[in-house]
Amino acid sequence: SMGLLRYGLILGFLAFLAHVIVDKLHSKLPLHFDGHVEKGYENIRIAFEQNFLDGWESEGASFAMFLKGKKVVDIWGGYADKQAARIWKEDTITVTFSTTKAVAAVCIAMLADRGRLKYDDLVSKHWPGFAKNGKENITIEWVLSHMGALPYFDTPITEEMARDHNLMRKVIENETPKRPAGQSSGYHLLTYGWLVDQIIRHTDEKHRGVGQFLREEITKPN
Repeated sequence: SMGLLRYGLILGFLAFLAHVIVDKLHSKLPLHFDGHVEKGYENIRIAFEQNFLDGWESEGASFAMFLKGKKVVDIWGGYADKQAARIWKEDTITVTFSTTKAVAAVCIAMLADRGRLKYDDLVSKHWPGFAKNGKENITIEWVLSHMGALPYFDTPITEEMARDHNLMRKVIENETPKRPAGQSSGYHLLTYGWLVDQIIRHTDEKHRGVGQFLREEITKPN
């Protein structure tokens, strides 16, 4: 039994040592960036690379942007597999999650640009019913940055309810904050879309939902 114990301790130590060595090697991998940006879009490249330098992106990423059908930004960086030191390339394939949240936030940005709202506005300034049950101090910025204290709803949501924006408005109005708002981030995995949809409905002069606003203001053919 002592032999087995000694053998186990040796294996454990070697595994720990290997982990430390691999971790050190990974942390010293050089930053890698590539791609192209058109003149006038250099700040996008700077912001993209800064995301790595600040440690927000620890692996790899890519970003492309088209303007009126022309690709003006196509950049990538980091590693597709850091453990294998395999760099991120132009044609690296990846999975995507929650990408529509960024698109929804662009709709809010357009409304802000038009003067329909400000990021530091209280949600209740535009949507008075939202102030119920302790939500009166929550700002639009907090909702967009997942600090709105509504990462989930206590009310079970049926498919029928999910399709009815008036019902969802009432659900949100009756919800209570799940934590102190504005103090920490709690990912609004499933609630983000409904919250942004209602903010858009209450600030857009045509009272459109996020889907209709997106189609008519952004994605429709020129």
